[in-house]
Amino acid sequence: MYKIEDLLYMVSLHCPGECVNCSIWKEDKKSITKNEIDLNLFEKVLQSDTLKDTNYFDLTAGESQLSPKYIEVIKLITKYKKDAFIHTNISGWYPKKHYKVTKEALKYITPKNFRIDIALDGREENYSKVRLVKNGFKKAIESAKILKKLGIQVRFIMTLYKETYRDLDWFIEFCNEMNIGYYIGYPRASANYIKSDSKIDYFNSNEIEWIENKLKEIGWLNERRIANWLWAKSTYENNTPYFECLMGERHIVIDPYGNVYPCNELMPSLFMGNIKDYDGDLDKLLNSQKAMEVVKFVKDKKCQPCGMLCAHKIEFPWGKQSGLID
Repeated sequence: MYKIEDLLYMVSLHCPGECVNCSIWKEDKKSITKNEIDLNLFEKVLQSDTLKDTNYFDLTAGESQLSPKYIEVIKLITKYKKDAFIHTNISGWYPKKHYKVTKEALKYITPKNFRIDIALDGREENYSKVRLVKNGFKKAIESAKILKKLGIQVRFIMTLYKETYRDLDWFIEFCNEMNIGYYIGYPRASANYIKSDSKIDYFNSNEIEWIENKLKEIGWLNERRIANWLWAKSTYENNTPYFECLMGERHIVIDPYGNVYPCNELMPSLFMGNIKDYDGDLDKLLNSQKAMEVVKFVKDKKCQPCGMLCAHKIEFPWGKQSGLID
């Protein structure tokens, strides 16, 4: 039943950088990291039969490159997956640290198989409305410049918040001037335990129309991307349809504490088990009654309507998400 094509591992939730739409920066480092799994369990996970064909790994969560485990995780992945592709999201607020950690990572993974995405949600005056770290905009750009010198794939990610979405033309022009790739994402309210104290303000009909027209104008809505926009649009308009979801069967998430879920929602109803309870035996966990019930729960659409816009193993009435397109 399982055909796990990619795995998202939340290395650590520790993140000291303040953002408007996330509250984990308020968490004490000691308390938020104290129950993280020992990496010997993650090593056992990598040796599971279920992951024998898995080659794509997202290393994310808080500011994952600040974790002392980050390089050790890459060592383990590349020990068992010689051609692994590794992707990480960062804020870019720690240029020297990002450079040092990335350079060290390249001892174990080739540049072509390593991509780092840096949040850049708009021009400086609007970026600073959602990303509150002092000089964060300049630091993000500095990180992009120095990481690019290492030969890895670097992209800027613009999330179209209310405060920033009209900077889209500026964003694309800026990325082109820097000769850096880009990606456009859409905000959503989270149902998981990484909740924000503030509520994300969704778009009204006029704003949705403006965004859609602009995305068409810049040629963004191709086959791989249009399904995600239509999902976001339906979420903002509160008319999300039911859809076929293969999260859990084709993709899993392991949080820093060893809890396994089909996607980033991390809701109690989607909890498949904890690898600590199985001594790292992912095969046994995924074939447990609890995990199988969650897979059926997802397949039966009991967690829908859903607005988890970064889930990618999905087929909508209007087409497939990118994770199901070859």
